[in-house]
Amino acid sequence: MDIIVTGKHLSITDAIKSYAEKKARKLERYFDRVIRIQVNLDVESERHTAEMILSAPRGSMLIAEVTDHDIYVAIDRAVDKLERQLTRHKEKLYQRRTKKGIPPAPEEMAEEGSSTL
Repeated sequence: MDIIVTGKHLSITDAIKSYAEKKARKLERYFDRVIRIQVNLDVESERHTAEMILSAPRGSMLIAEVTDHDIYVAIDRAVDKLERQLTRHKEKLYQRRTKKGIPPAPEEMAEEGSSTL
């Protein structure tokens, strides 16, 4: 998994970069097929914005953007949003997979056969 940290109107210090990478690595425990996470940090006066773009297989992209007065809080809240999105995404994938593999129940097949006679 690649983690890219960029800053706009902000110089990325080692502390901010390591903090963002540490928090982004936590997302792997929710979905292990993450390809890349791009962390974009921006500052406008006293508003700090953290935007995280997560790329998964088959073109899936999850985006979380949070604005706060503290850059570290903005990063934390963006990671929380992505955690929720990832769990929802993983549930959808699992449900789709199980729906395709479940054969019809024998009662349903019997009902279909009796109605056509």
